[in-house]
Parts: sequence; C-alpha cells; structure tokens
Amino acid sequence: MTAMKPVLDFIVDANVVFFVAFGLWALTQFILSKSRWKNDFALQLRLLRIVFLCVVFGPALSFLSIEMSQAIGGTAPLTASDLVVAAYLRGDIAMTAIQFEAILNSRSRIFDAVLAGEMPWVTALIVAIAIGALVLIVRAVWTIAHIQRLVSQSYVWRRTPNTDVRLSDTITIPFAVRGPFRRHVVLPSNLILRPKELRVVLAHEFEHLRQGDVEWELIFELLKPLLYWNPVFLLWKRAFARLREFSCDRAVLRTQKISPREYADCLLRFFGQTVDGTRVESMNVGLVRIRSRSARMALERRLLALQKVNEHHANPYVFWWATSVLALGIFFAAASVRDPGDWSHDRLMLSTVVNLERMEAYGYSTPPFQRP
Repeated sequence: MTAMKPVLDFIVDANVVFFVAFGLWALTQFILSKSRWKNDFALQLRLLRIVFLCVVFGPALSFLSIEMSQAIGGTAPLTASDLVVAAYLRGDIAMTAIQFEAILNSRSRIFDAVLAGEMPWVTALIVAIAIGALVLIVRAVWTIAHIQRLVSQSYVWRRTPNTDVRLSDTITIPFAVRGPFRRHVVLPSNLILRPKELRVVLAHEFEHLRQGDVEWELIFELLKPLLYWNPVFLLWKRAFARLREFSCDRAVLRTQKISPREYADCLLRFFGQTVDGTRVESMNVGLVRIRSRSARMALERRLLALQKVNEHHANPYVFWWATSVLALGIFFAAASVRDPGDWSHDRLMLSTVVNLERMEAYGYSTPPFQRP
C-alpha cells in the first residue's frame, strides 16, 4: 500500500496544476476579451493548445528544473509549502505551531487513512470513478469501431496525397476523421447534387484538417476516461470545441470566396434538416453538432461570429508574449506543488517550535520562543 502513495501524490499534484493552468488561460481570455483582439479566435485556440501541452509536459519540466537546480546550486527550487512555512515563522500566520503543522501535513494524513481503509467513502468514490472510466473506455472502443465501419462502407470519390474524400449513403452530417494512416472526409452521397453546399462543406472540413483539429479531438476523447470527473477538463474540452469552430469558420471565409450568408445558410440547412441517418458525435470533427443539448446555442454563437470576420488580428508578438507568460506560470506551478522531499532550515525550526509547545503542554518548563 505504501507504493500507492506516490501515485496519489502525482494525481493530486497533476490536478492542482490542471486547475492553475485553466485559471491562467481563463485570465488571459478575459484580458483578450477587453482588447481589440477579442475576436481573434485563432490566437485563443493556439494559446489553449499551448497551455494544454504545458500541463501534459509540466511534471517532466518540473523534474528537470529540480535536477538542474540541484546540479548548479545544490538546492531544489522552493515549493509552496516552503513559502507557507517561512510566512509562519515570520509571524504572518497567527496560530499555534501544533495546529499549523497539523494543517501542513493534512494531505499526508488523509492519504495514510485512505490507504489504511479508514475512509470507506473515499474508497467507494474511487471505485465509482474507475467504473465510469471503464464505461467510457468501452464507449470509445465502440465509437472507433463504428467510425471504422462507416468509413469502410463508404467509397472514395476524390483522393489527395494524405486524405480521402468519401461518399456515404448512411450519414446525414459531413465529418472529418483520422485513420491509422490516412485522414478521411466523409460526405452524404446526396451532397454532390448541391454544388454550392458541397464547396462550403469541403472548405470547412479541409480547414479542420489543416488546423490539426481532428488529432486534437482524438487526444481529448482518449483522455476523457482518465479526466472525465474533473470539471476543468470538461470546461477545457468545451472551450476547445467552441474555439476550433470559430477559428475554422473565419479561416474559410477569409481564404475562400464564400460569403457569410452562403456559409450561414449551409450551416442552418444541415442543422435544421430531419436527421434520420447515422450520426457520430465524437472521435471526429463534424460540420455541425445536433445531438448535444447546447448545440443550438453553439450554432447561434457561430452565426454571430461570422459577422466579425474582418476585425483585428493580433501580431505574432502578442502570441509569443502570452505564451511565455502562460508557460512560465504553469512551469512554476508544477514545480511548487511537489513534495518538499527533505528538511530545510525553516522546517527544522518549525519542528523545534512544535516540540517546545508539546513539552510545555506536558508541563515542562521551556523558555519562550521568539520568532526571528
């Protein structure tokens, strides 16, 4: 059971970094919303991806920073608990040393209680999360098999070096998906009878492929069984889906000779039609979403965003400045939430104060302790 404690520490630290990263990104979003670049959705989408990558590689970067600091200076970087202990010794926190140490070590005590089976409700919660993850894994496997069957039952209409454009008689909503070796754009067969809509749909789906949205959709769906219980992950996934559609819509209107009215009519036609064919709402990037409860609101926001195609775009310096701030913030968060590992001078001082208070509680006479 002792071997499970580092795993719990890692899970808690990773989720703390996840919350901090999303908070930093949300703050950046708020700042951008007050600037002239509030409708530069491509910038916001790139920042979201950078932040997510920083979260994924944050633990590795934190480990490297610790090793480099110890190799260069002989000491590891300060953690959040080190800063709190220093604040207590300065007199910034008013409570007894015994109470402060109890709060400081509460996480370790909770982990010990969980591993010892003293908190059955926590064990039940972990089992429930594991069952939910298993259900989502089975669902993901079924969805992959279903999409593979749809692709295999369709036939190739056009082919590029790395993408097949396929026609299917069993779907009603166009979508783009990635296979093991090639990417596919699957269209309803009757769409070839409507050339104007076909042009809009192809431009939209190929723009998703250029932006790498299909691969990112797969990443989020494959991570869902591990993080579905974390509300931040769900908010992040929803923000990604919203920004990728806004960014794709604007890119199509700016690079293709398609009017906003023509584009909006195409979206409304597919959204408002009677859907009686096969629909796949995950593991792919479709033209519109129909099955989700918030689909109508999402479409309304997309249609409103089409009116702001020609607004300001941020220059590259804004992107690199925001990326640097976010990456550094996540990097320091990942380094500060870790377990201190060894006894610093401040921790030895705190332990001494705790022992003095305990001796005094047992009736031993000790000189009064003066904080430095």
